Amino acid sequence: MKREWPFLALEVLLLLVLLQSNAPEVWFWFIALLVLLTWRSLALRSRLEQRRQAQAATAEPPPPAAG
Repeated sequence: MKREWPFLALEVLLLLVLLQSNAPEVWFWFIALLVLLTWRSLALRSRLEQRRQAQAATAEPPPPAAG
């Protein structure tokens, strides 16, 4: 979570700029915020998937079923 703090601060800053901007700037800052949020969510999803795969690779295989 520590490496997410700068990006969260940047997102809050962009949101504040968006709320204070005039009409022509609103669309630019809105798109900038959406791009940043999309990029971070894809990076988070990728990290979670890698972590899940690493845990699955190190997990012990289940015992054979008794038949």
